[in-house]
Amino acid sequence: MTQFTENVGILSDVPVIEDPRKSVQFTARLRSAIECDELCLYYQPQYRTLDGKPCGVEALARWFPSNGPPIAPNVFIKQAEQAGLISDLGHWVLKEACETAMNWRQPGEEPPILCVNVSPHQICPGFFGILAQVLESTRYPASRLELEITEGILIENPELALQQLAQWKQLGVRIALDDFGTGYSSLSYLSRLPVDRLKIDRSLVQRVITDSKTAAIVRALISLGADLGFAVLAEGVETEAQFELLLRMGCNQMQGYLLTRPVPACQVESFLKRRWGERSTVRPAGSPASPGRLDRARLHSIAV
Repeated sequence: MTQFTENVGILSDVPVIEDPRKSVQFTARLRSAIECDELCLYYQPQYRTLDGKPCGVEALARWFPSNGPPIAPNVFIKQAEQAGLISDLGHWVLKEACETAMNWRQPGEEPPILCVNVSPHQICPGFFGILAQVLESTRYPASRLELEITEGILIENPELALQQLAQWKQLGVRIALDDFGTGYSSLSYLSRLPVDRLKIDRSLVQRVITDSKTAAIVRALISLGADLGFAVLAEGVETEAQFELLLRMGCNQMQGYLLTRPVPACQVESFLKRRWGERSTVRPAGSPASPGRLDRARLHSIAV
């Protein structure tokens, strides 16, 4: 999503509270929530557009306190960063996601590509050990784990960031550059980043239909990513018009409410078992805002 602190998007079907005061009490509640497994993960599938096959699942943190209303992820993740709890939170998310995704593995198949956001605050030597330990303890294949970073990691200490990413790649994991097109880092670093996938930020996707300059930027980003050999995914796709235009531009992976909303782990498992390897359609989530089935023949006619 747009930042690690907004990695769940908007909880449109779950009420959220306003930012709580950044107090000692709230930090204590958050610490307790991490230690006592009061947090949970939702998952949002990602799709290849031409055949409708899932190409990944993004893990997204949620906090539903037992004694109060849900707390927005941009609130508690930002507080975790400020209070020095982000390493503990990130460790929990990574381990929980890998353990859960292993249960989705089908006989004779690899588990899905699992996408986990990494905060800029986690770009440090200690994270390598955490990553290696989680991969070993959960037995999740490193080649099926994708760590999402933002362009912001290159601003403060780009050489340290490049060094850390190179170490991650030695373990065999994938790396995605999130929020692509909204950061302020030099494009010269793009050729040096050991990245497998670029994710076009939802803020650009939301304006791609209504603003011709934004459309030109998105088209250029898709072309640039393809020329550099990266997979390119558009996130935050919410309308059929956005979907069709992005498809015409050559974007071959998408994620968003039009296709599937974030869902609990139990629903993802059922979905993957039912549709694993299915190639006929991309199926929108079926909400009132969804336009209906986008069949393969229509997708092919749009693409060509």
